[in-house]
Amino acid sequence: MTSDVNEPLQGGKILSNSVDRRLLQAIESRLLAVSAFVSETPSDEKDTNVLEEIQVELESIASLESELSSSRATIADLITRIDKSHTRLKANLLEGLSTFPPVLNRKRKASDDLVAATIEASLVKLSLLRAQSYQKLYGFTSDTEPDATMAKALTTAHGKLKEEAHGLLEEEHALDAQIEEYERLTRLVDGDSGTEFAQVVEDYIRVEKESEECRRDLRRLGSTGN
Repeated sequence: MTSDVNEPLQGGKILSNSVDRRLLQAIESRLLAVSAFVSETPSDEKDTNVLEEIQVELESIASLESELSSSRATIADLITRIDKSHTRLKANLLEGLSTFPPVLNRKRKASDDLVAATIEASLVKLSLLRAQSYQKLYGFTSDTEPDATMAKALTTAHGKLKEEAHGLLEEEHALDAQIEEYERLTRLVDGDSGTEFAQVVEDYIRVEKESEECRRDLRRLGSTGN
């Protein structure tokens, strides 16, 4: 009976070792309980009780085998579904890898080409605007005087500006000389030169002031003489 019970267990490759151990422990526990019961009961009762216990154990073993078969079927079904899902997902992944990158690359390449074409068109427009501006500025001609071109006008203006700059430079030198003369006279007035010129200037200013006061007094008195 023990070998018959172990045969389906040995064929159950799908079940884990922990399930096998639990099943064996349960069978051994039941058999030990039956053996202990048989050894302690009287001979008359032994036959009846042993048959009953054996029948109970057989029914329990059949129930366990049924549960075991159901678990095996469930596990086998899960493995089959997992294999199918794995195959389907792998196919989807390979299809995505072969489909989406080329599409993305084409879109990115088209976008890059558009940006490059836009930059090139902008550069061409800038070159055209530069050429037009240069032509309008330096290629201008008068209808009444064809020889009066913009280039000649700019050359003439440049010459006049140089002449004005030369005149301004000479004027600057003259002003510097005047400022230097003024500072020299100021130093003379302040007495820095060590001469009596400062005293002479001071006396002259005092005499002029007194003369002006005398003239005011004479005008107040009604006199018109100087």
